[in-house]
Amino acid sequence: MAERVPEFALLIGVFLGLSATVSAAVLTGTLFRPLLFGVVACYPFAAFGVVRSDDPSEALPPKYVLGIGGALGALVLVSALLERPYVGVVPGLLAATLVFLPPAAYATYFGADVNPLSPAQTLVVSTAVGATFFGLAPLVGSLSAVLGLAIGLSGALYADARGFHPTHRQQRLGIAVGVVAGIALAWFGLAMRLPLGPTTAAAAGLVLAPSLFVALTRARER
Repeated sequence: MAERVPEFALLIGVFLGLSATVSAAVLTGTLFRPLLFGVVACYPFAAFGVVRSDDPSEALPPKYVLGIGGALGALVLVSALLERPYVGVVPGLLAATLVFLPPAAYATYFGADVNPLSPAQTLVVSTAVGATFFGLAPLVGSLSAVLGLAIGLSGALYADARGFHPTHRQQRLGIAVGVVAGIALAWFGLAMRLPLGPTTAAAAGLVLAPSLFVALTRARER
């Protein structure tokens, strides 16, 4: 029985997630929040099954998990767009990203090599996209800064996991660029009298993102 614990945990998670999603959707008449509720119910059990399994990739092929995560993320985003104005575009993008990241991390860890970009190219693209959302935060809200941090940091961690390891000099340069960009954005926001909260969140994210990446990768190396 103990040998089947990981598989049972996964089945329980799927059952709870589907039950929660369907029940909440029927009761509320919406889909965005019920989907998130189902994901919150399912993912902890799935994570437990993966951690406790000797080789989860046998029962959960990485490419299939990545596909399911992508489909769930797309469904969350579509449901958010359909339920506007009750759900904004940025919250929908953030929710879809957070739903997609755990399956993407699993697929990366177990070697689902489906990304057509090299690790370095992925780092550049994710950094550019993340910086764009940081820059938009003073105009569209603090969640844009959270989305920028999630995209930029996850892209950098993916590149590191796939073999692109910045040198210590490059890491220090990245931290310096983040600090300068954050201070510049803060001064720009003050000069233009942009909303203080979102501007502060974006500036803090720009300063912290490179340092978080360095801290996480160095801790893993040890």
